[in-house]
Amino acid sequence: MDPAAVLPHAVLALLDAADADTLLRDAEGLAEGLTDEGWTPEVESGRFGADGWDIVSSAWAPGLSAFLVGDDDEVRTAALAIAAVLVEGGNRWSLDTEGPDWSTWSVDDHRWQTDEIDWLLWSGRGVVVSLYTAPETAAGPGVLPAHLQLALSRADTPDEGLPRDDARDQRVATEGSVVERWYLAGHEGLSDDVLTRLEADDDGRVRAAAASERILRQGSPRG
Repeated sequence: MDPAAVLPHAVLALLDAADADTLLRDAEGLAEGLTDEGWTPEVESGRFGADGWDIVSSAWAPGLSAFLVGDDDEVRTAALAIAAVLVEGGNRWSLDTEGPDWSTWSVDDHRWQTDEIDWLLWSGRGVVVSLYTAPETAAGPGVLPAHLQLALSRADTPDEGLPRDDARDQRVATEGSVVERWYLAGHEGLSDDVLTRLEADDDGRVRAAAASERILRQGSPRG
């Protein structure tokens, strides 16, 4: 399989750029790196898109998850292409998994249907790369389509994430860069008073992200 024939350039560039000292250094490095690699920032804080793929990212600690939704064959083909890129990386990446190494399977292997699929984990350059696929499944009255998740996180980030830091949030809201304030608008656990401040930010991109977060908190459909 030729990964370049399967994966968009933005996804290939993302894998190539995965490094704790550059892409996952801080908010600025994350936003700049993703933009340079062909990902377009969206209104919502930390969200980017490219060629039918979506990224949800966070600045504290720097990390991201890329998602692809499609049919079973499309998702498995993309997942296997990602795995092939990481395997071809040789000594850069070290594979670790508690389940079956499905990176060696074909798209139509019967084990996709019979074996319990687990995350595949690679580590290198201070980064942990996690890859997971799920088939089309029934969900209530409808169907949840097949999808994959490709996650990049810093190896030194605790499994439970970083603790809340209200003092940092207050500081970033008043003294942080535009990129930091944009990320802050969607940060989990952000206090209402800080969100209110961001809704009145001098920068339109920050205001839009904060307004989007407010709509999400109110449980209203986004237009």
